[in-house]
Amino acid sequence: MFSKLKRKVKAWNNARVLRRRAKREHFSGHDHKLGVLGIMKNEAMNIDEWVQHYISMGAGKIFLIDNGSTDDTVTKAEAWVAKGVVELVQYPKRHRQTQHYWSAFKELQISKKCQWLLVADLDEFWFCPSGETIAEQLPDFYKMDVIYVNWRIFGSGGLIEHPASIRQAFTLCEPRTFAQIGFKYLCRTSVIKSAKTMGVHRVFGADSSRTVSANDRFHLNHYQIQSLEYFQKVKMTRGTASGVKREGFKDMDYYRNYDAPCTVLNHILADLVASGKIK
Repeated sequence: MFSKLKRKVKAWNNARVLRRRAKREHFSGHDHKLGVLGIMKNEAMNIDEWVQHYISMGAGKIFLIDNGSTDDTVTKAEAWVAKGVVELVQYPKRHRQTQHYWSAFKELQISKKCQWLLVADLDEFWFCPSGETIAEQLPDFYKMDVIYVNWRIFGSGGLIEHPASIRQAFTLCEPRTFAQIGFKYLCRTSVIKSAKTMGVHRVFGADSSRTVSANDRFHLNHYQIQSLEYFQKVKMTRGTASGVKREGFKDMDYYRNYDAPCTVLNHILADLVASGKIK
């Protein structure tokens, strides 16, 4: 009898919390349901496609951190800034990825502008295999604070020169999704409380009962190496944003090791782009 009453009280309290949250969010004044945050360096080959992709996913605002680009990345980003789509900050100091995330989160006042925040590098493309937008899916996650999705790693497909569209050109992937660190997050901005909260791959301190993995609803294509041209000109030369210990490890052995297992045809995103369902 006592345990039954305890379950009822718990269910009532959970429902009360959710009602209060819904009321707060209704009057929160967020301009956008979904925002996207990314850090970049020398991404002139891909930035336009990446930004357009997340616009298609329902992102109302895209927040970009430039980490010391020496090509046309900033110029291209500024063209999106002029359209009101992107907000850009430039933090050139190296090996401070998580610190830069937090600095941008504060400086750009992301929690005031967006209800949800998706974190993705410029070689990571979240999408819904149904062809719907990510923003359209979020009401179904009203009980959740954090959503995790695992990488689907894509190889070079034997391409030497860089293609016009990485989403359409690269269709060979590994036969598995990645566990452990091979995932990224989409979270309510209200759960990001401090610099310690924002990891590269996870949100720290979030309630586990309001955390979910959603690989069925969302896919995360990670174009880890792309064309040989891109890998040699960009990935091998720019260094890493995450830490000095990882500096210089992206060499041709890295390229071959990531490319070889990518033998499974996966053209879900390529077909959605070709059909016009995703721009």
